[in-house]
Amino acid sequence: MKYISFLRKKIIPAIVLLSFAGCQLFSCAYGFSIPFKKNKPKNTTTKPAVQMKAEVNKTVEYSLEDCINIALANDPNIKVAKTQKDIANSQVGLAKADYFPSLTIGNGFTSQHNKNSGRGGGFYNQGGSTTSDNNYYQLNLGVNQLIWDFGSTVARINMQKYNRESVGYDLENTILNTVYSVKLAYFRALAALANQDVYERSVRINQLNYDRTNALFQEGLKSKIDVVNAQVYLTDAQISLIDAQGQYENAIVELNNAMYYPDAPEYTLKNTESFNFQRNKQPQKTEVNVSTIKKSGSKEYEQTAILTSGIEKQDILQNYKFQPLIMPVNDAIQKAYENRPDLKSLLMVERAQKESLKAIKRSYLPVLGANAGYNYRKNSDVSNTGFNVGVTLNFPTLNFMDIKYSVAQGNSYLQMAAENIDLSKKNIHFEVKNNYINMVVLQKKIPLMAQKVQQTLENFELADGRYTVGLGNFIELQQAQTNYNNAQLDFVQAVFNYNVAKEQFQKSMGVR
Repeated sequence: MKYISFLRKKIIPAIVLLSFAGCQLFSCAYGFSIPFKKNKPKNTTTKPAVQMKAEVNKTVEYSLEDCINIALANDPNIKVAKTQKDIANSQVGLAKADYFPSLTIGNGFTSQHNKNSGRGGGFYNQGGSTTSDNNYYQLNLGVNQLIWDFGSTVARINMQKYNRESVGYDLENTILNTVYSVKLAYFRALAALANQDVYERSVRINQLNYDRTNALFQEGLKSKIDVVNAQVYLTDAQISLIDAQGQYENAIVELNNAMYYPDAPEYTLKNTESFNFQRNKQPQKTEVNVSTIKKSGSKEYEQTAILTSGIEKQDILQNYKFQPLIMPVNDAIQKAYENRPDLKSLLMVERAQKESLKAIKRSYLPVLGANAGYNYRKNSDVSNTGFNVGVTLNFPTLNFMDIKYSVAQGNSYLQMAAENIDLSKKNIHFEVKNNYINMVVLQKKIPLMAQKVQQTLENFELADGRYTVGLGNFIELQQAQTNYNNAQLDFVQAVFNYNVAKEQFQKSMGVR
């Protein structure tokens, strides 16, 4: 009984403790954990499982359209452009105000005190003085109405209308630039995320390769230098992954900047139709089994689980679809002439300058107007009222030198507006062509680069198989893996460049 009690109190708890420690070491070595139930104290402060799950699900997922809408709501440049449009609309109202009657009102009180004094000579002359007071109140009401100024006011109204249209197109151009900036930052973030996935795969593959090489070394089947090289490549892959993670974080900061959203929550990004890489999912870690040696005159290796099971069959090309944008370049140029808001703004500026020149020429013509007035005057004795109506034809002061150079200045502004339009059309022509060529070149390259990714993956699998059965060396294996990683990174960069080129092409056509 003492022996059983000793086992119950000392030996069995020790065995349980050692078993728990062994399970933890085993789980650390092979990447999984064994859950153990723990008795929670009654007065625990741990949050319920439902509440913890709600906190995990707080991460928001943004699409490209979501980011564009946020930017359009936050961009201060758009707000400034809208305010400028409001100002231009007020300028139109001010120009129209000349056709509305103007009212004049005047009133006042006047007090006059007069004193007269005189002297007389001789017997009959007497000296003396007289005084008089004259106080009166006066009210004047008048209305002036412009009848006709030979089109000068009409020209000024039209000029302000065209200026308002120009400012409106400037607002559209600001919106177009904002949308383009968000798209560029969004695609850059997607590319950084894809690169991060590639480096994560590289770390896992190098980890599997190191574990296998080390296991084979322990059995005397590989040399120490292979183990050291595998460890070096694993360290390099981990360093590259850290850099990729930092680049993705910077890309998110740039996207927040493009959205003018400094207090943005943590969020993930949705793929777009033209940037639809397969997202990385953590695969189950492959257990490394040491090869068994068959002695049949030569060494033959039989591997029950080789590294190819750890190579990502779920690579970035899975389900990737490429939809090129097909459009004749001449049609694109014509569409740009029709849609570009900056070109439309210049056309409105030219029209405004034409109206400004008309207003300058007509400002030296007479102005026909009408007026009406009412007068009321009252003093201590009597009150007087009056009403008058009249028509006036006023001629401006003429200065022929002023007329000459004012008209010459208006003609120069009009000529400059026409030259700006011509320059803009030529720039648009070559901009559309260059962007079209860049986009088409990438459209041709991307399918070939996708083939290269598949080819380098197949080559890596073959090199891995050769290394596993002892036919290839470690350098050959690592070179194949490097080629596979570089092919994926180059493909991601090409897709990013294509999306940028396509957006530049559409922006050059005035499409967002």
